Amino acid sequence: MKWLASAFGSFLLFLGACGEAPVAKNPAGSEAAPGGSFAQICAACHGPNGEGKEELHSPSIAGLPVWYVEEQVKKFRAGTRGFHPEDLPGQQMRAISLTLTEAQISEAAVTIAALPIRLSEPPPAGFDLETARYSYANDCMECHRYNGKGEIVFHSAQLISLNRSYLRRQLQNFRSGRRGATVGDRYGAKMVEKTKNLTDDEIERFATYIGALAHSDDPRGAREK
Repeated sequence: MKWLASAFGSFLLFLGACGEAPVAKNPAGSEAAPGGSFAQICAACHGPNGEGKEELHSPSIAGLPVWYVEEQVKKFRAGTRGFHPEDLPGQQMRAISLTLTEAQISEAAVTIAALPIRLSEPPPAGFDLETARYSYANDCMECHRYNGKGEIVFHSAQLISLNRSYLRRQLQNFRSGRRGATVGDRYGAKMVEKTKNLTDDEIERFATYIGALAHSDDPRGAREK
């Protein structure tokens, strides 16, 4: 069961929130870690406060809305996510999703939504912010919104709580068809189309820019009219 316990690791990608979750710029060490299904199932991979674990390729899931958590778990259970043989973290998440009851999924989703989010790391010095802002404004903002919190109408993920390596990996997964390419995945197909011609440098730029967005950069002025 150990490998199943460590499986809750790559679930949530492009992962989304249109609600106003509380934001914590630094881990709140004084917080009491949540219990219940979250502690039993999610914490092993995503951390006791949903902060994610880089070594397990698991994103921060803290503050993701209930609808998004439940939707992504359903995708794993249906084989819409975690189907590709080269997506090992996704396969692990699919395996553990099949062991969960509906009650466990619902309880964990409510707990996750109540956790303060951990913001993506800011860009390094010298980052080409102007170019990245323009690209985000014209390619991503319509669905993921100007604040990177996603939108339930578009089933788009919250981005500003995801670390750079996870963002990079998921963009690469969409580009290669490891994610979003199954029949019936309407919203995944949009991401496959958006990413199919991206270069590695462009993917890196998008992944890095999310850190600026998380720390109050406003891309709206760069949107083409």
